[in-house]
Amino acid sequence: MTRKSTTHIGDMMDQARAVLSANPAIAPQMAQFWKAQDQMLQDAETYSQAWFARRHVAIKSALDALGKSDGAGGIDPARSVQLALEWQRQSLQRMADDMQQWMTLCTRCAGHMTEAEIEAGKEGAEHLVKQVAATTPVKHATPV
Repeated sequence: MTRKSTTHIGDMMDQARAVLSANPAIAPQMAQFWKAQDQMLQDAETYSQAWFARRHVAIKSALDALGKSDGAGGIDPARSVQLALEWQRQSLQRMADDMQQWMTLCTRCAGHMTEAEIEAGKEGAEHLVKQVAATTPVKHATPV
């Protein structure tokens, strides 16, 4: 099975090389695409770490609320409701933070892709200009 998988990867690499050699203007796009992918992966990791940190806070605060609701004389219903409402308020804030950071993540990812496309376009255009300049004979003007 590993041999077959390695063969498929080799086939994919051969196909990629064929595409890039057929059209060298694609190389800048591919390089920029992978650069943007790496940046998006880093941003997603940062978002995920913050999301899980908020979930840990939620669990710890829920356990604290449960511990506080059980007083020395037994469970106080009014205190339990107050603690539950406070936990829910904090949870709503965590969800608002989730949404804000999600929108920031989406915006950053879109920015990475846009920047990559712009840079690839510049690099591709520079490559084409050099290629045309190298193959076009230079004719000098005749002075008048």
